[in-house]
Amino acid sequence: MQSIDSLSETYSIRSPDVVHVGPGTTAKLKAFAAERSAESALVITDEGVVDAGVADSAFDALEAAGLEVVIYDGVEPEPKLQMAEMAAERLHKGDHDLVVGLGGGSSLDTAKLASVLAEHDRPVREMLGMGNVPGEGRELALLPTTAGTGSEMTHIGVFKDTEDDGAKKVVYSPHLFADAAIIDPNLTKSLPPAVAAATGMDALTHAIEAYVTTIRTPYTDVLAREAIELIGANLRPAVHQGAVNDDARHAMSLGATLAGQAFVNSGLGAVHALTYPLGMECDLGHGQANAVLLPYVMEYNVATEPERFAEIARLLGEQSVPGESMIDFAYRSVDVVLELNKDINIPTEIREFADLSHEDFERFAEMAMEYSEHNVERNPRTMDREDISDIFEQAY
Repeated sequence: MQSIDSLSETYSIRSPDVVHVGPGTTAKLKAFAAERSAESALVITDEGVVDAGVADSAFDALEAAGLEVVIYDGVEPEPKLQMAEMAAERLHKGDHDLVVGLGGGSSLDTAKLASVLAEHDRPVREMLGMGNVPGEGRELALLPTTAGTGSEMTHIGVFKDTEDDGAKKVVYSPHLFADAAIIDPNLTKSLPPAVAAATGMDALTHAIEAYVTTIRTPYTDVLAREAIELIGANLRPAVHQGAVNDDARHAMSLGATLAGQAFVNSGLGAVHALTYPLGMECDLGHGQANAVLLPYVMEYNVATEPERFAEIARLLGEQSVPGESMIDFAYRSVDVVLELNKDINIPTEIREFADLSHEDFERFAEMAMEYSEHNVERNPRTMDREDISDIFEQAY
């Protein structure tokens, strides 16, 4: 429970303009397009989403509003800056006044950046970093087809820069917030089990890190706790029964959205810092990298926040036994996350993804500090390069 003192602190809340959540909410696109007097929409997505028919309900809603609908399906996993530039060029040439991002985090991030690139005559690299987007972009609606990244709720875009050895670059700007975030769990029905697992663990990582970050607030605590409980109870059935278990999929969509709303207002921690080198050097997807690192960073942090990690254990379905100390119960949160990874067929050690050495881990520690120092600083327990290298060793 929060003390009276903590509840009297002040904080700001950042969010998309409007958020629609629930089965069938894709139909809200029709009213949204009409309200914004849109005439033409560019749907930014990937080939898999289009081929699977996942986008059909969005196309129907836009066409019912009388819009011309054009598709850009060139988005790939771990999106590149060049993809956003190409999408922006399509927006500019077609004079589309509505941008619809439809897909996983890669498509949503690409749509965010393309919407501002098309509106402002500025090189993409000048927009990298924090607060460098000069103004609002085109009208933007984001519809996730996974339950995990939370990108529809954030003002962040993450991209690979092929001109800098594939280094990940981040854009932070309030101008990237969606005008409408539409979370329709029906769009996740055809999600492959491996993708459901990786994106679900991404969402759990967001929720847990938001709950223990040093800049958390009472507002983000409420969101994070609910997200942890929803994801812990529903990720297994959403992975193994996703096509038929509507309740589990719906709960995962809500949990991922709550986690996204939490971390965009609380920041993240060391797990997200340590994923950078795994993605850049080992080509490991963001969700899988979060999943494999999460329990090891949790173990490092437990002693600093035992009450919170004990609460995480409880939210994930554990019950303390008579005579068990709070710190022992807190460490059980680590065990339950490891078991969750196993149950949804995500490897629990880095060695199952890549062959690495101690020298690699020292280099990875440097990279984590270089590209994501702010996430290290928000971690509840302070860490230096040696600590980061040791966590990689333990996770290996």
